[in-house]
Amino acid sequence: MYKKSRFSIFAAGAAALALTAGSLVIADAGAQAPRLMAPPLAADGTLSFADLVERVSPAVVSIMVEREVRGPTLPSQFEEFFSFRFGRPDQQDDPFDDGTRRLQAEGSGFFIDSAGHIVTNNHVVADADTVRVQFADGSELDAEVVGTDPLTDLAVLKVEPKPGQAFVEFAEDVNLRVGDWVVAVGNPFGLGGTVTSGIVSAIGGQNRENQYLDFIQIDAPINRGNSGGPTFDLKGRVVGVNTAIFSPNGGSVGIGFAIPAKVAKATIAQLIENGSVTRGWLGIGLQEVTTEIAAALGLKDQGGVLVREVIDGTPAQEAGLESGDVIIGLENEDIKTPNELSRRVAAYPPGRKIDVKIMRDGKIRNIPVTLGQRDDEDEVAEAQPSNDNDDKLASEMGLRVTELNDALRQQFRVPDGVNGVLVTGVRPGSPAEDAGLVAGTVILEVDSEAVTTGAQLRDKIDNAQNSGKEAVLLRMQLGANRAFAALSLGDQ
Repeated sequence: MYKKSRFSIFAAGAAALALTAGSLVIADAGAQAPRLMAPPLAADGTLSFADLVERVSPAVVSIMVEREVRGPTLPSQFEEFFSFRFGRPDQQDDPFDDGTRRLQAEGSGFFIDSAGHIVTNNHVVADADTVRVQFADGSELDAEVVGTDPLTDLAVLKVEPKPGQAFVEFAEDVNLRVGDWVVAVGNPFGLGGTVTSGIVSAIGGQNRENQYLDFIQIDAPINRGNSGGPTFDLKGRVVGVNTAIFSPNGGSVGIGFAIPAKVAKATIAQLIENGSVTRGWLGIGLQEVTTEIAAALGLKDQGGVLVREVIDGTPAQEAGLESGDVIIGLENEDIKTPNELSRRVAAYPPGRKIDVKIMRDGKIRNIPVTLGQRDDEDEVAEAQPSNDNDDKLASEMGLRVTELNDALRQQFRVPDGVNGVLVTGVRPGSPAEDAGLVAGTVILEVDSEAVTTGAQLRDKIDNAQNSGKEAVLLRMQLGANRAFAALSLGDQ
C-alpha cells in the first residue's frame, strides 16, 4: 500500500497515545444492525478524552539519550528527526578540534509493569552511550537497555521505579477498524504535554523493509519526538507503539504509524526474558501468486504463496517442501500473501513443529516442518543484457533466446551447474516483459519440465496453447536468484 513511501523516523519528545472507540458495540434490540459506542463526552455533552488522558499519561515518559558523533555535521537520520544539541559549540573553529561531538536527543516510552520496564523504539536508543528517563515533573532516572530488536524497531529499558509508578498493559483482543477515534498525547518539542486527535485511517499497511509487522496508520498529528509512545483503546489498553511518520518535510502531515500490540507484546516478552529476539525460519524464497501465476498453475483463486526456491540444508528442505509448491495455510489458518507468511513463521519460536498446508500437482498436502532459527538478512537480484534466436517466440511472446555455452555463461554470469535457455532479448510491452523476463535470465523449466533449447521451449508453449491454457509457469534464474513467473499465452 505504501510502496517505497518515505518513512520519517521521529524521536524527540514524550509519548504518542492513541485510542479507539469504534471497536466497541452496544446491542440495540430495536435496530437492524449494531451501533457503535459513542466517543467519550464531557459533562456538557462535547467530545472529550480528558479522563482517559489523565489516567494514562503518568505511565508515559521522555527518553533522553546521548551518543558520540564525529564530523562537522550531524548524520542525516539524526538531523531530520531528533531534537538535538551539540557539546562545545564555541570550539568549532578550534584547529585542535577532532570533530567529536556529544549528541543529545529525546524520544518517548511507557512503563508496562511495576518492575520498571519501559518500552520504546530501537531507533531511539540505538548506539546510545547513556540513556535517561525524564518524568512529567522534570525528575530523571538512569536507564539500562535490556534489549533491542531492529526488525520490529522495539526496545526495552529498565529503571528503579518510584513507589506507586503508574504503568499500562497491552490489549489481548485488539479489533481496530478504519474510522476508530484516536488520541495522541506527547511532548514532541519539549513543550510539556500535548494532545492531538484523529482516526485510524488504515490497517495493515506495507511495513518498512525487513520488519515483521503491518502498521496501524493513524491521522492524529504526530510530530518529532513521539517515537516509542503507546497507542491506547478506550479502556486504556495499549494497542500499538508509535514508530514512524510519512513526511515530505520532516514534520507531521497527518500520517503516522504504530506497531500492532500483538507484535509488540510478543517481542517485548522475549526482550525482557532473553535480551534479544529469536524467530522461526523455514528457509525458502517466497513469491506472490498473481492472477497469471494462478492460471498457469491451474488454481481457481489467486492467493497463497509460491515457493520459488528451497534453500539447501534448511528446515523446509528437510521437511520435503519443493520449489513450485503453493503454501495456502499454516497451522489450520489460511495464508494469502508472502508478508503474512513471513510474519506468521517469524512469530513461532525456533524448534516449533508447525503444519504447512500446500498445493502440489493439484493436490492439497499437509507437511510438518520443524522451524529453524532465522539469523539475519537475505537476498538481492541483479543482471545484464544481449542477443539471438527463435522467430515464433519473438513474434508471439516478444522473447529471444539461445542455448547456453561457456562464453555466454561468462558474459551473463550464469553460475556453473545452471542449465536452461538463456534470454537474450525482450520486446517492450510483450508477454515476456509482462512476465518479468529480462536479458540474462535463464529459463529453467516450463510447467515443471526442464528446458535446455529454444526448440523445447517453443514446443512446450505450443502444446500449452493447443490444450487451451491461458499461461505457462516458468521457473527462471537471474544471477544467484530463482523465481517463478507466468507467461501469458493470450492472442497477441
